[in-house]
Amino acid sequence: SYKGGEGAGDQPWMEPLLKFQYSANNQALIVPYQSYYVAINRCNTVISRVSDMSEDVISAQKKAQVVAEAKFLRGFFYFELYKMFGQVPLVTSELEPGKYDIPKASLEDVMHQIVSDFAEAAKDLPNKSEQAPEDMGRATKGAAYAFRCKAYIYEQKWAEALALADTIINSNEYGLEENYSSNWDLNNENGRESIFEIQYSKSGDGSWGDENEGNMYGIFTRSRNNDDGWGFDCPTQNFVDEFEAGDPRLQATVIFNGEVLWGGTSDEMVADNNFSSCIDGYMAQKYQIPMSQRGDMSDDPNNWKVIRYSEVLLWAAEAAAHTGGDWNFYLQQVRDRVGLGPTPYADPLKAVYHERRVELGMEGQRLWDVIRQGRGEELWGANGTIGHFGYSEAQNHFFPLPQSQIDLSQGILTNN
Repeated sequence: SYKGGEGAGDQPWMEPLLKFQYSANNQALIVPYQSYYVAINRCNTVISRVSDMSEDVISAQKKAQVVAEAKFLRGFFYFELYKMFGQVPLVTSELEPGKYDIPKASLEDVMHQIVSDFAEAAKDLPNKSEQAPEDMGRATKGAAYAFRCKAYIYEQKWAEALALADTIINSNEYGLEENYSSNWDLNNENGRESIFEIQYSKSGDGSWGDENEGNMYGIFTRSRNNDDGWGFDCPTQNFVDEFEAGDPRLQATVIFNGEVLWGGTSDEMVADNNFSSCIDGYMAQKYQIPMSQRGDMSDDPNNWKVIRYSEVLLWAAEAAAHTGGDWNFYLQQVRDRVGLGPTPYADPLKAVYHERRVELGMEGQRLWDVIRQGRGEELWGANGTIGHFGYSEAQNHFFPLPQSQIDLSQGILTNN
């Protein structure tokens, strides 16, 4: 997608990142780095203190589940750090104030911690089918398996990834939604295809930037000409052209200029994508909900889908392609759901890469996919196929650690 928005001065921190001009002083990198470590320290606190509680305070079963949930979340946050920054400090106990001089761990050690957290969490987490309705959205055994499978995919441990994907598939806990677009229906939250999704509500106070309880992605990606959207994340023609003729996922993923949305209801509107930064005239469809369902400002209530069952099938297909297995058995299930016949690609990996792009389009997977697959220079180098700017594997595989955090660890800064 193109950046969109009001122009270069709107969220200017994005501009150098779009051109793969990474800097340790880019202020936007500080936010996720700090936030994930705050979250990790909270997980460590829960693990430490709940583990020490006696049975007159908490039952043994509940204690095990709470600790497992904390390990699951710690694994999740470390996975995000791994994707973005690679080598980062490992903190697995409560961090004392001022004790910031922790060295970076190796990539192998960071990933070992991630895999270990998800493996240990799975032992004491319930299956999704065992959750009470009020607990829906909490960590489950299947979600822990899925994240561990994803870690193996990133490590290129294909046999391990395929075995774990098969465990999830054979659990019968999940399945594909009959209608692809129903994955983003507000009335189908935590549906049969959902393995893990972040729960949101519209209970914020309606102020700008109040994204703690609501989903901010909707207002970010609405057209600037419709309902006060901010106009970011505009799909490219190159992405639209990736879809095969008759693939219903295109309509569920992309809003075309002049398209009638929510026709025949009181929310009916005509998409107006005519603004200068919407270069190819497309906006993102997923996570857009009708006006009557939205919250105030940046507090839309629809959940964010982190892992769907279709992605597990595609992990299995990718792993099988690398191990000589029946990759098409898994891939065709994803295509069958949308009424498509055999893949047009004879090469197994090209078939999987294509299917991931159209199945998961505009869900935040593409950047990380291309990087982990080692295709960054091919697609985004100086002669890349979609006109981006000079990706270098040596320079751009990971973001640099924020300079302020490096200074903090070296005692140059006294507070955060």
